[in-house]
Amino acid sequence: MAKEITKKTPIKKTVVKKVAPKKATETPIITTPEFKLSKYTDKNIKISPRKLRLLATSIKKISPEVALTKLSLTNTKAARVLASALKTVISVAKNNYNLIPQTLKFESITVNEGPKTKRMDKSHGSHFARGIIIKRHSFLTIIVKGQIKK
Repeated sequence: MAKEITKKTPIKKTVVKKVAPKKATETPIITTPEFKLSKYTDKNIKISPRKLRLLATSIKKISPEVALTKLSLTNTKAARVLASALKTVISVAKNNYNLIPQTLKFESITVNEGPKTKRMDKSHGSHFARGIIIKRHSFLTIIVKGQIKK
């Protein structure tokens, strides 16, 4: 009988790295932007609160930058008062609180009644014709919310 010659080939071992399966609960880290409030108050504005409220309610729903351009095209004293207040609010939010001006939104605009000045009307000499003249003043508060620069 003839012997069969068999060659033994060396067995190569492959190393398999074990990788832990990803957990289904792991989510990528997403940083949410931080928001901050900026407040502006103006006391004793010499304009009736009713006149200021008419414009304040119309600009509440839009962004402060768009409201500023809308107020610059409106020809009333209330528009001039609100425009100057808005310029101040935007600059304070930008410089003091490091907020991005494009992300600003109105949190609230409130117009309350301030002090009143009263005087008697003596338009017809010594007659007390129209009674007491009341000059109303306003108390304006604007709160703006915006995203912080990083």
